[in-house]
Amino acid sequence: MDVTTLGTGAPLAKGRATVGLLVNAPGCTPLLIDTCGGFEIIDRLRGAGAFDKTLKNVIVTHRHGDHIGGAMALLIGLRSLTFFGLADTLGAVQGLMAGCFPELSGVLELHSDFVPVRAGDRREIGGFSVSFFEVSHRVPTVAVRVSHGGKTLAYSADSLPCDGLIECARGVDLFICDALCTRQDTNPEGGLRAHDLKHPTAFDAAQMAATAGAKALALVHLARFTNPVSVLAEAKTVYQGPLSVPADGSCYSL
Repeated sequence: MDVTTLGTGAPLAKGRATVGLLVNAPGCTPLLIDTCGGFEIIDRLRGAGAFDKTLKNVIVTHRHGDHIGGAMALLIGLRSLTFFGLADTLGAVQGLMAGCFPELSGVLELHSDFVPVRAGDRREIGGFSVSFFEVSHRVPTVAVRVSHGGKTLAYSADSLPCDGLIECARGVDLFICDALCTRQDTNPEGGLRAHDLKHPTAFDAAQMAATAGAKALALVHLARFTNPVSVLAEAKTVYQGPLSVPADGSCYSL
């Protein structure tokens, strides 16, 4: 199973698109998890060799624009897609299309499916076994666990540290976790820290990975006001396994 980080930043992070993951495995249909923030998703998919009709399935973890914004480009560019997500999230995707492209949204949605899921569900999607976990963010959100061929990926989406997120990451081969910033970082524009924004710090992500027994940890969703070197250094004080802060376009083979 191969995982490509199409985007690894939080909104406005310099040099990073917002989060999107592409998962591939032999005999499976490519799986997109979150869509970055906008039309850059198309170039990211082209770079990964996946902007074609083989892409059918898209999971969206929550309604925030930095996770669903690319859905518009996908619906326009590929059309025949199936979106999986909480009812609240799917409604936001459809509302985004209706608000931005009202003359297209009805026609495009005729060619795509929107499949509601709930926390606790387990689905077979394109050859992957996918489970959804309730986590703690500012809007309804699910973390995602993907398994195939004896390998397992966990993706946190956005969430404060919580039991659901630890369970999602239990024993996985790779845990890709939101790590907005370090414990010392503060958003200079609002004086807010990660927990105020309902995100984990690098320390939190590393602690959850250690508790869950994750075999490797990758830290994403970095804020514009943090430093990747500091994020990595803080996580290393807690987590002793393979640890990385990937750039956009990085690929992990599980």
